[in-house]
Amino acid sequence: MKIIDFHTHPFITPENNSCFYKDTVTSDNFKKILESAGIGHICGSVIYKTQSFNEIKRLNREALEIKAMWGDFYTPGIHIHPRYVRESIEELDFMYQNGVRLVGELVPYYNGWSLYYDESMHAIYEEIERLGMIVSVHTDMTVDMNSLEEAVKRFKNITFVAAHPHQKEHYYKHIELLKNYDNYYLDLSGTGLFRFGMLGTLIKNAGSEKILFATDFPITNPKMYVEAVLFEGLRDGELENVFYKNAEKLLKSVE
Repeated sequence: MKIIDFHTHPFITPENNSCFYKDTVTSDNFKKILESAGIGHICGSVIYKTQSFNEIKRLNREALEIKAMWGDFYTPGIHIHPRYVRESIEELDFMYQNGVRLVGELVPYYNGWSLYYDESMHAIYEEIERLGMIVSVHTDMTVDMNSLEEAVKRFKNITFVAAHPHQKEHYYKHIELLKNYDNYYLDLSGTGLFRFGMLGTLIKNAGSEKILFATDFPITNPKMYVEAVLFEGLRDGELENVFYKNAEKLLKSVE
């Protein structure tokens, strides 16, 4: 079955390698490892802790370089920053002209900001909405989920893809948002999928139409995520939705 991984962090520069055991993953074998796990297409941004907008731009340019190397295998995601509103809007426009349609994964704690909705982010979302781009957002205990919900509620024409199901309060908050907002999706990367029954319960409560397969590679083992999804006993239509149909629908909607 076709598999699209909606959440990865490729790199060229070694310092941007997010693998915990860095010698095991290189820019040369990154794509081969994913392909060996059965993954045929990936999305995601180059990540590193940044101190300036010039550093953010360097991450975005590296994503463009990877796209040039890998072609249809890779959908690049890019970074913005609410402390640099004008620069972020200019960067969105530049990257859009270069074929980019995905913003994120945004990782606020990496880049020195916190809220997904405030006055600065409002102006940036307005440009994202005008361009018709998708936004991928990091979620965990460092993120104000009420702030994220405010952004989702105010910008109904932007598709927000939350990363990481997590567990307990965060997990059930995701279910609530999936049920309440048509423009809210969830990817399976990071913490959560290792809890058996998490995916089946998620689909039982919120359906399979807005769940995206994702790994967070190279932080995580991609084959474990593939097998975890297969082991949940989903129906064929649910598997197809999770593994590739939902991602294809989103990506085609912004072409």
